[in-house]
Amino acid sequence: MIIVHLIVKPVAAGDGSATAMVQRTLLAPSDPQIPAGAIWIDLVNPTIEEDRKVQEFVGVPVPTKADPDFTEPSEAHYSENGVRYLHALFISEPEDTPDVTGVTFVIAPTALVTVRYHPVETFDLFSQKLCKAPAQALFPDVVALGLINTSLNRMARALGKAGESLDRIASAVFHAEGDQRKRNQVYSETLDALGREDEKISNLRESMVSVERLLLFLMSEGRPENAPKSARGATKTALRDLETMEQDASFKAQKVQFLLDSTLGRINLLQNEIIKLFSVIAVIFMPPTVIASIYGMNFKEMPELEWRWGYPFAIALMVCAAIGPYMLFRWKKWL
Repeated sequence: MIIVHLIVKPVAAGDGSATAMVQRTLLAPSDPQIPAGAIWIDLVNPTIEEDRKVQEFVGVPVPTKADPDFTEPSEAHYSENGVRYLHALFISEPEDTPDVTGVTFVIAPTALVTVRYHPVETFDLFSQKLCKAPAQALFPDVVALGLINTSLNRMARALGKAGESLDRIASAVFHAEGDQRKRNQVYSETLDALGREDEKISNLRESMVSVERLLLFLMSEGRPENAPKSARGATKTALRDLETMEQDASFKAQKVQFLLDSTLGRINLLQNEIIKLFSVIAVIFMPPTVIASIYGMNFKEMPELEWRWGYPFAIALMVCAAIGPYMLFRWKKWL
């Protein structure tokens, strides 16, 4: 599928001025070629024919999996004959469970070409924004930076949602009430939730590192001489935003680890309570067991066996032997 964003003819405004706008068009397979004025061509799971159309329009090779000679480049970012080839990991939908997918940028002198194989809501959001903005100052680098900034906004929203989820998890862990069965259920659900949040944050951090490398390339050797000065300033701003988000992601990753340690610690405390209970029961019944073992021995000379009150005496002795350790534990506040 080919999604073309092209500059349409200036439209007269109410004050008599004319403003060129961007129009989003889905290119049909029957269309012979891409219309002139395209500034951004979005290839979604392209076919061989679609790849050929795009290459003829921009005049440079566009690497896609549909090409029979396609091979993974040895470098993620490189420049060739004035054309920059970049690859980054973008957050794909849905936002509450962010996953990453690879996106290839081909920044030619006249147009930007993006190649992707999975839905990415960032592209739809930026497409809507681009169609509402004036198109006089549009440049391939500006469009690429707009996509990246929209992706950073999506990452920031996803990080915010992850922070809200971690706050709910922390409240559930540190305010767990009810009997042991209910608390065990809370802790089990907490471990599952922490695993999901850790996966989200890991995907976000992976995408951030990939986008940061892309921006650094654009800041250094990847910026052409005819690119507008605003593009360089926008790149610096995006890098600063990305650094702040990386710090936030690191903080949330540490919070996940803290909550995981806290949850496991509380699970260990519950297990220790159970083990302590079994230990106390074993100690309480140990003296009666010793008494019962003594009088269960088959020795011939055991005077107590001939006593009339021998059996009640043994029972009373065992009860006292059990009560004694129990009272000692209560006095020591071990129970």
